[in-house]
Amino acid sequence: MTQPGGDKELVIGNKQLMSLFFVVVALCGVFFAMGYMIGRNSTHATLADASTGTPVPGGQRQQPEPPRETSASPADSAASTPPPADSSSTSATPAPEAGVQTTKPEPPTRTAPPTRTQGEEEPKAKPASTARVSVPEAGASYLQVTALPKSDAEAVVKTLREQSFPTILATSSKEGLYRVLVGPYHQTTQLSEAKSRLKSIGFGSAFVQKQ
Repeated sequence: MTQPGGDKELVIGNKQLMSLFFVVVALCGVFFAMGYMIGRNSTHATLADASTGTPVPGGQRQQPEPPRETSASPADSAASTPPPADSSSTSATPAPEAGVQTTKPEPPTRTAPPTRTQGEEEPKAKPASTARVSVPEAGASYLQVTALPKSDAEAVVKTLREQSFPTILATSSKEGLYRVLVGPYHQTTQLSEAKSRLKSIGFGSAFVQKQ
């Protein structure tokens, strides 16, 4: 419509108002969708930065750097080091050298004593040395202690020799008997002393016999 005075009046119908309303609603929807997508991307980027690293341009993510090893302080190293073992309680054994084989000494072998078979007799002890039959010295005087068989006469000779008497074993005029003589003596005083000593030890029947 036109009004007097040359002014024009714009008249908008219902169809135009509805179309304009839908356009405004569509623009609002587009802006809302763009804002939602931008917010979602920023949220994903923050989570990725916190867990795996900061995303870099081009879609690649930067891996987090591994933790660096820090040098332990002297106090920490002293605390982690175990205390040394007590040398008095355990004996330190030297470690064998490389290439050297250590062998244990073999125990000494024991030899069993020889076994005797049944019926075998034990070795008998050697009999004591017997008195040798001697010939009296001619012209000397003797003290005849007794006349006995040879085995008994040898026992008497051994007894008298243990008492420091010069004793000999001589033959007798009777077969199977041997004389036990103490001497020789060349002085009467020696004969008397020897006879007294023989009497003191139980041979009081000794008599002087001159050869």
